[in-house]
Amino acid sequence: MMHETDRSSIDSLLAAILNGDSTNEQVIRFNEWIKDYKNELYFDRFKEMWHVSVDKEYIKANTGLQNPGRLIEYIRRSKQRERVQRVTTWSMAAAASLVLIFTATHFITKNYNDSINSADFNTLSYSADSVKVELDNGRQIKRIKSEGSSVTNLEDKIAVKTDDTKAVQAKSYNTVSTPSGERVAMVLSDGTVVYLTSNSYLKYPSTFEKDKREVTLVGRAYFEVKKSKIPFIVNTSDMNIEVLGTSFDVESRNSGSSASVILVEGSVKVFAEGRSKVIFPDEQISLHRQTKEITVKNVDSRLLTMWKDGVLIVHGQSFPEVVESLSSWYGVKIVNRTNVSVYEKFNGRFDREDIEAAIKAVCISAAIKYRIEDGKLILEDK
Repeated sequence: MMHETDRSSIDSLLAAILNGDSTNEQVIRFNEWIKDYKNELYFDRFKEMWHVSVDKEYIKANTGLQNPGRLIEYIRRSKQRERVQRVTTWSMAAAASLVLIFTATHFITKNYNDSINSADFNTLSYSADSVKVELDNGRQIKRIKSEGSSVTNLEDKIAVKTDDTKAVQAKSYNTVSTPSGERVAMVLSDGTVVYLTSNSYLKYPSTFEKDKREVTLVGRAYFEVKKSKIPFIVNTSDMNIEVLGTSFDVESRNSGSSASVILVEGSVKVFAEGRSKVIFPDEQISLHRQTKEITVKNVDSRLLTMWKDGVLIVHGQSFPEVVESLSSWYGVKIVNRTNVSVYEKFNGRFDREDIEAAIKAVCISAAIKYRIEDGKLILEDK
């Protein structure tokens, strides 16, 4: 447990980091401190309150934000009145923040112009594909993106309810697939809500059976399952997940080294490799495909499932995995020509609307450069 004196010392350190006036010793201390996952979560909460506090009232009273002690006191007072306010505008110091924790020599600061070249992000080519829905009768529905858009609004749900009174002689299925840069939410016939992220595929029956509700997933989805005595089952190539009514996240990509389930509330039973395991809220179960090892660890489930609300979180990813995540998230082609070690691990948080801040943050953390050529982002060593 963090004592009050320790917290005050850490808060002063974090204020210096976010204010951009930290010393080299403070940067090194910060990078050591944030290696602990609990500290990383604390920093995320502190950082949000930092940006909440940078309002007109505070700026007027504290020109230049040069007083960390007064800032910390202001943040603590702000927590009571601003706890549920969602921060959507980030300063350059923390927009799309990405911290390299493998080594203490790389850290994001405000000094973008010192390390990053300029390029016109308006010349980027976004994926031209759209979300596709194929109904059981063979009819296809294409969602056409508006001019210049690279994402689909999650709140714009696709209603896929069917007439439960319809007599079904044979099983018939609907499918939804999402390309790079697109996300979608849908409501199934039982009232279950499914959020499907980029490069994912969901297959589900037009009408659920009386003894089970069963769907098939390739990619990643977040399920808010309507409570019922009838089990809801998610099938992937590695796992079968069974629930009665709860919220959870499933990721099982063909290209991934592992498959995982993150539980937000309730409980789920996971079947994999001839074994079964029940997990509880804020637990993540992973199946490592090469070793067939199954692990369970504690996580912040709300943080790691923020993608459904338009915020991408990467945690402990290698550089190639970060590049793949960003390419899929923003719907752009990213070519990695760097020699960044696959053993270096990254944590990051990215707003879906600001690809420029995201790429600059990545380049500073990994000490690389970028350019745009023929609509593609090219990442290179300096």
